[in-house]
Amino acid sequence: MIPSPTSFGTFPGKEVVSLSRKQFTKAVDADVHPFVMPGEVSAYLPPVWRTKFEKYGIRPPVPGSVYPRMRNGGYRRDAWPDTFPGNDVDLMKEQLLDLYDLAAAVLIPLHAHSFGAEHAEFSDALCRGLNDWLTDRFLEKDGRFIGSVSVPFETPVMAAEEIRRRAADPRFQQVLAPANTELPMGSPKYWPVLEAACETGLPLGVHSGGVPSYRLTGPPSYYLEEHCEFSGEMQSVVMSLVLGGTFERFPELRVVLVEGGIAWAGPLQWSMDALYRTWHSDLPGLRKLPSEYFREHFWLTTQPIEEPPRARDLPRAIRQADIEDRLLFASDYPHWDFDAPDHALKDLPKELREAVLRTNAESLYRIPAEVAA
Repeated sequence: MIPSPTSFGTFPGKEVVSLSRKQFTKAVDADVHPFVMPGEVSAYLPPVWRTKFEKYGIRPPVPGSVYPRMRNGGYRRDAWPDTFPGNDVDLMKEQLLDLYDLAAAVLIPLHAHSFGAEHAEFSDALCRGLNDWLTDRFLEKDGRFIGSVSVPFETPVMAAEEIRRRAADPRFQQVLAPANTELPMGSPKYWPVLEAACETGLPLGVHSGGVPSYRLTGPPSYYLEEHCEFSGEMQSVVMSLVLGGTFERFPELRVVLVEGGIAWAGPLQWSMDALYRTWHSDLPGLRKLPSEYFREHFWLTTQPIEEPPRARDLPRAIRQADIEDRLLFASDYPHWDFDAPDHALKDLPKELREAVLRTNAESLYRIPAEVAA
């Protein structure tokens, strides 16, 4: 028996109001996390890398093993099957796709953040294996799943090759990147990745996290601190890409900022524009105001969305950022702060809520007609 949506993803004392099915728009979920087990990784590796993986492991920590961490490893209590939350495709379909009758779910395997930071050949083998596993385990099982291409992000030439290889499979519709990278996202080092994303027509999905670098305030002491800093990671990504002139070099690049909040988007645009008017000579690569690049090239996801004390302030923040048509619903299944699509964003105006739940994603991702209906 699946628990009611009111039994997870909430805080004590927070009342959740679910919408009736007549009020509910069939949603596209932009952030769902499958989880690969170590033995499954090994099965997809060439012998030389299988030996290395099994005997020595990997350098960066994998999801769930980073300090500080929420209880239950950061996952819903009811999502623990016999293996690990996100590993059981049938349970994911039962608790998410079928329960909420989703039109599509974008899969983001967070192991890619760790795998993509390994040394070149090993990282390439790990990411290829992860993509093969995702195909066999999820994409082959249900047409509603949309794959994200895991790439050896810190080895951009190899990453570009994997993007072009997977783009031949229409079930992969996004390139996955971590918010924390060795160099700022707009650095020339990563241009081969951005070029391949543009060439194949795939958006770049930048998910919070990655190999910890703690550029903001140093290592967090508390989980709450780490969780709130996700928005800072995303602002760093935006500023690096915009101010570095990335979108003049790659005008077709589309970037989805996943799991980093949204309320900062308006004030950041204001700040960049105001300072650009004074210091534009320091940024010769820009031909427009920074806010214009932001509105043309970025999408954002809702989870974990800020929850102001006054409900009317959230739609106001969305309007101020001018992202009504660039905001995508995300549940973050199977994590503890999961947002159920039939009660999330209930304070948004009806037309805006429907756009966020579905139509904005349909303009970004190619959702098969047979599952979108």
